[in-house]
Amino acid sequence: MKNYKILIIGGGIAGLSVMRALENKGFSPYLVEQSKTIRSDGTGILLGFNAVNVLANLGLYSEIEQAGLELSTMSAFDEKGKSIVACDLKYIKDKSGYPTYGIDRETLIKTLLKSVNADYIQTEKKVKQLTNTASQAEVLFEDGSIQSYDLVIGADGIHSSVRELIFGKIPLRDAKQGCWRFIIDTPHNLNVNGIFEYFGVGKRAGYMPMKNGQLYVYILLNADQYNEHALPSIEELLLRCEEFQGDWQLISQTLIKPISMRFDPIKDLSKICIMKDRVVLIGDASHAVTPNLGQGAAMGMEDAELLAHYLSTQDNIQKALQEFQQRRLKRVHSIQQKSYMIGKIAQSSSAMFCKIRNIFYKLIPSRLIAEDTLKTLSSR
Repeated sequence: MKNYKILIIGGGIAGLSVMRALENKGFSPYLVEQSKTIRSDGTGILLGFNAVNVLANLGLYSEIEQAGLELSTMSAFDEKGKSIVACDLKYIKDKSGYPTYGIDRETLIKTLLKSVNADYIQTEKKVKQLTNTASQAEVLFEDGSIQSYDLVIGADGIHSSVRELIFGKIPLRDAKQGCWRFIIDTPHNLNVNGIFEYFGVGKRAGYMPMKNGQLYVYILLNADQYNEHALPSIEELLLRCEEFQGDWQLISQTLIKPISMRFDPIKDLSKICIMKDRVVLIGDASHAVTPNLGQGAAMGMEDAELLAHYLSTQDNIQKALQEFQQRRLKRVHSIQQKSYMIGKIAQSSSAMFCKIRNIFYKLIPSRLIAEDTLKTLSSR
């Protein structure tokens, strides 16, 4: 293994995961982040068994086990709160060897950050230009400094500047949906242990418990139900979801005063971009996916583990990157397309389609859903 000089651009989940993975293999990568601090978006995250598997391989299982809340089910309800489909996460744990956790992103970021060499991280450092040469990648930073690296890893998210510098402007694919994410205190008389969604016509609402008495809540609306330039208030959002019954009525009362709130339009990347010469992209910078499978962060973690593996076992960087690209392309494309399709089915604007969808889902055994989930998340 050569002692490559490696630069990671972006201090999110993918960037910190690849830094940890590379350090575990004996490399000493540098990481730069354009923001003042390494921070999260302040919301919750579902860690499927494949993400937990990667974190275990990175030596962080005990930390995640302590910080995360193990979930037993993924369930969807109709507007009246009647179950229409469920996935048994305990069965998936028995088959895969790993549980599914609900965790807040800030805790996950802090866990990853604590696991790497902070002396090799620099914040408020922004890349201005990237140039591939015959043997290295030359990086011009906004402060005027220039450095050359054997490898540059772009992990700077869906709006990646690294991707644009290397691949040009790649359009985002608009799912024409918006997502509001909240953290609230769990209502005292709510005792659940899973991730739950209510399916409406052109809308969804979901929630997932986390540790420390907090609940991650989200609302999704089709783009024709709100104005992105004049976003609805929380009260207006709740009115749009007032037909949802069951536990949602309890949650909606607490949602009036959230601990944190974030809005994002739902988009993914229209073209997967992985590598070019001495630059490789991982995570959302390479293959942003919609959140419907809960696999955005997991795909970045898988990238991190696999890239570190090839860099440590192949003879040269180009061979490692080509093997990495060949391995990842089919995998991330499959997850991206399946996630996009699920979002469209779960949030159709056709009342008739939604009625037929719910009837069909009720006919699917929970074991079949679990087996499909196992197959989907294991095929890496």
